[in-house]
Amino acid sequence: MKLNDVINNIDYELIQGTEDTYIESISYHSKHIEQDSLFVCIKGQRTDGHDYIAQAVMKGASAIIVERKVALEFIPEDLTVIKVDKARSILPTLASQFYQYPSKDFRLVGVTGTNGKTSVSHMISSILQYAGRKVGSIGTLGNKVNEMDIESRRTTPTTPEALDLQDTFSKMKKSKVTDVVMEVSSMGLALDRVNGCDFDIGVFMNLTHDHLDEHGTFDNYKQAKLQLFKSCPYSIINADDEHAHDFIDASIGEYSTFGITNEEADIQAVSITSTATSVSFTLKGENLREEISVPIPGEFTVYNALAAIASCLQLGLSIEKIKEALSVVKSPDGRLQTIESNQGFSVMIDYANTPDALENVLSNIRAYTSGKLMVVFGCGGDKDPKKRAKMGQIASRWCDHMILTSDNPRSENPSTIIQDIEEGVLLESSYEVIEDRQKAIERSILLAEQGDIILIAGKGHETDQIIGDTILPFNDLEVVKSRLASSPASS
Repeated sequence: MKLNDVINNIDYELIQGTEDTYIESISYHSKHIEQDSLFVCIKGQRTDGHDYIAQAVMKGASAIIVERKVALEFIPEDLTVIKVDKARSILPTLASQFYQYPSKDFRLVGVTGTNGKTSVSHMISSILQYAGRKVGSIGTLGNKVNEMDIESRRTTPTTPEALDLQDTFSKMKKSKVTDVVMEVSSMGLALDRVNGCDFDIGVFMNLTHDHLDEHGTFDNYKQAKLQLFKSCPYSIINADDEHAHDFIDASIGEYSTFGITNEEADIQAVSITSTATSVSFTLKGENLREEISVPIPGEFTVYNALAAIASCLQLGLSIEKIKEALSVVKSPDGRLQTIESNQGFSVMIDYANTPDALENVLSNIRAYTSGKLMVVFGCGGDKDPKKRAKMGQIASRWCDHMILTSDNPRSENPSTIIQDIEEGVLLESSYEVIEDRQKAIERSILLAEQGDIILIAGKGHETDQIIGDTILPFNDLEVVKSRLASSPASS
């Protein structure tokens, strides 16, 4: 492809070379530069792409995009150099044009909210697959077509960088997907990663105080989330959330609402019944009344199901097919993932790593716990420290016993993080501190008796632990399985 076919919709200054040069690929990371690449110099939090121009030259890049003056004496005269104001902001346009806007060839659903993005995206994808659609999914659990992982570059935990996202869309288009469901994070929106995406539906789940370490203020966080609904022709909004009207006002097209407590919602769940293994409710709407059962417990499952129902109805499925699919849907990995022991207690693994998510999970589990409710959790380092004491208070309010441990401490001292959590723990609460996460999980299993439930919270599906600059293999599920297998009563 010619460079001028990629840059014709951006403002730029030609420093040297020609826009007629040929490019084989686009890269924003020096590791991925190939012969005839267009290298886009992006200044990140830790590294600056401008420092890798020499590597781009050595690897055979045919063009370079910069956002500040660079020393041209080290760049061959026939290598094209283009200057723009903000390289990151034009990357989505470059990527979309290079891959020829692949999201126009399938139905695209974007799901956003502080909590529930992964579970809702998984539920929508599962229903669509049950109905015979070929579905792409993008988010925290990886990039897949139906249940098969697809090869893709990932440098972010939820919403990929614009270039990687459009590359993934292109691969999904070649796989002939009919629908794609993706988690849309606040940082993905704030950093313009989803610009150039042709969304059909935007789904809003909820908004609570989180990610303030990244956005600075709650209003900045909310404004980032609102961006999604300014580019969607159809919006689906949780009417029970206190910020629902902000998202309704931001919507540029039609919208519908769902809820439990808001009787004006377009679809509403009433007569909710929850057990240790499932939840059921009556679905009410205009010319709609159905009994719905989902084999995943908790009130949050009701909200997830309502969002999925509204999305799939808008995508053309019948309520009968949606109802069938929900009756057999499974939780995604690390989301209230339950392991039953031979000793009569249960271990649940969940990603809950915010105050709101932890309270939702614990309050729902408490309702059907016949014995003691225990929790093993910590808080991530280099993240919003204000939530630590809140999570300590929440856990101590709902649990009979807590084990405070390490999560992903990153550059912080794990004991300091645990002390921050302890500040919120209620007086006379039963808890202990075991910094080593594996030992903490093993201790909880040793303490458990028949009828007890252990919640291991914070890491969910993750398969590593970040300590300092080191990434170590670690999987909550594997630790649980190993400990239960070695238990005397497991044979």
